[in-house]
Amino acid sequence: RSLSGSASHSPALLQLQPARACTRKRWSKQVGMAAMLRFKAASAMLVRRGFSSATRSVQSSALVAAPSLAMNSELDNALAAFSARQDELLSAQATEAELLSWCTSAVGLREDVAREYVSTLISEGFDSQAALTLVTPDELARHRIRIGHARMMLARAADLSPAAGQPAATSGGLPPPRLFDYPTVKANVAVVDAIEAIEEAFSKLAQGKVDVPFPMHIGIDETAEAGPGDCHIKGGYVSGTKTFTVKLACVSFYKNLEKGLPPGGGIFVVMDATNGAPLAIMQENRYLTDLRTGAAGAVSVKYLTKPEHENVGFIGCGAIAKVMARGTAAVKPGFKGHVFGFAGAEQFAAEMSEELGVEFTVAKSAQELCARSDIVFTQTPGSETVLEKKWLRPHATIIASGSDQPTKQEIPVDVLKSSKYVCDLVKQVSKVGELRSALKAGAMKESDVYAELGEIVNGTKPGRTGNELIVVDLTGTGAQDAAIGQVAWDKLSKL
Repeated sequence: RSLSGSASHSPALLQLQPARACTRKRWSKQVGMAAMLRFKAASAMLVRRGFSSATRSVQSSALVAAPSLAMNSELDNALAAFSARQDELLSAQATEAELLSWCTSAVGLREDVAREYVSTLISEGFDSQAALTLVTPDELARHRIRIGHARMMLARAADLSPAAGQPAATSGGLPPPRLFDYPTVKANVAVVDAIEAIEEAFSKLAQGKVDVPFPMHIGIDETAEAGPGDCHIKGGYVSGTKTFTVKLACVSFYKNLEKGLPPGGGIFVVMDATNGAPLAIMQENRYLTDLRTGAAGAVSVKYLTKPEHENVGFIGCGAIAKVMARGTAAVKPGFKGHVFGFAGAEQFAAEMSEELGVEFTVAKSAQELCARSDIVFTQTPGSETVLEKKWLRPHATIIASGSDQPTKQEIPVDVLKSSKYVCDLVKQVSKVGELRSALKAGAMKESDVYAELGEIVNGTKPGRTGNELIVVDLTGTGAQDAAIGQVAWDKLSKL
């Protein structure tokens, strides 16, 4: 009614009204909402006139070219269309807490400054992404928002959404997942970020507070059309966390190397544990899988070695060995590294020495490496054992992560039998871990397992008590995937 009475009842004339004038004419009490009124009403009219796009640039050219007065019924229809979208508009409005989070994280303001601005944003209607895109820095500055901060707000307006950084809901009612490519994942998540979360996951796993289904394995046989390769599907939920994760990891696609491609890939699907919506799909190409494995290695070093155990050996020098070295550096800084591998050992030693600031030497054989090492990491892809009992120091801690399917074995049965055997999950290692071979040989029973790693983390059972030989069998659990998924989401969702 106010629009008709003031002769501002065509899209062209409405567009010529400043937002401040709209508030004086009581079309809206809020400047930001008034700007939205102008934009939405004119957009609705353009749609009625057959324009496929209702962008501001199209409005300018189309409305100037055809500024004919609208009949009241047309204006009513346009405003009705705008009114029909009120729910959508309101759903896009951020809460005070969301605005404060946006100001501090995305815009980078101090909390005291952010709080000062938030009340202004709300009172003037600049509390949605759409409203902010229709304002200038000078307009915000007139509301006592410093001009530099105003420019930053507008530059980061796209980061403001109604659900703490999640995309707006679709017509299905749940927001679509965010997609993160491999370079983004790798650049923003490191093994040191994961150690504490993985430790907590093992603790909860031992308490029965993690739902971990048995891993699914898909074997891709070699044919003229595909393979060879393997696909592992794992997942889990750690009680009390905000997300759960399902992971698909592909390995051993060795023909990729001939094409200049890595031998596998993978994705993490991180789900919202409050409503079952997918939060993110992360193309991690086994990077996050490797990180959580390295974090598990760090937890093993923390609880099952002595401070004086400084010599750390690596049999195998691929991606897993690197994250194991990084994880070890986080819990045992200044260790002395040794490495043996059939290829790449010199490069591994040089890279890790420079990155971690620790000394690395290359051993001529696995036997030589074991003789030097208090802690021995094994991470090889084959089905042959990589060491012998007589090579080992009596107090050695072996952390084995190469066996994750029934065809693999790194540690001889006699070493397993004579050790204090610790694993990540008994029901899993008995099927795909090192324990499987000892069970098959009749050398061990499941009751011979000393502890799951989480029991030691919890203090239910002591870790190292003397100079005993210890084997830690890490097959990788869904609990770790759930934990690293939460860590990755916590970091990536802020981008």
